Amino acid sequence: MSSGLPPNRREDEVRRLLDTPHPLLPADLAARAVRGGRRLLLHRRVVRYALCLLLLAAATTALVLAA
Repeated sequence: MSSGLPPNRREDEVRRLLDTPHPLLPADLAARAVRGGRRLLLHRRVVRYALCLLLLAAATTALVLAA
């Protein structure tokens, strides 16, 4: 690759990083990710439910005040 350009330092650093051995991952990483995802979905569901209840309460209050 002799294009006449000076060597790119960033490219050399990236190549060096990619050539090193990759770190070992924990064996339970997938299980922890699944638990975290379930917890996130449960949290979102609870927040959505609470917002729906709040909207229902606001609509009921508006109807009572309008009557």
